[in-house]
Amino acid sequence: MRKAYKFRLYPTKEQQGRIQFTVERCRLLYNRLL
Repeated sequence: MRKAYKFRLYPTKEQQGRIQFTVERCRLLYNRLL
């Protein structure tokens, strides 16, 4: 039997900034490697 959990994150402003920065870097790297 498999179980799944659904949850939502509520990051602070500082965490939002770091997440945005990381996602942006990953996007740029991915596009360059294409």
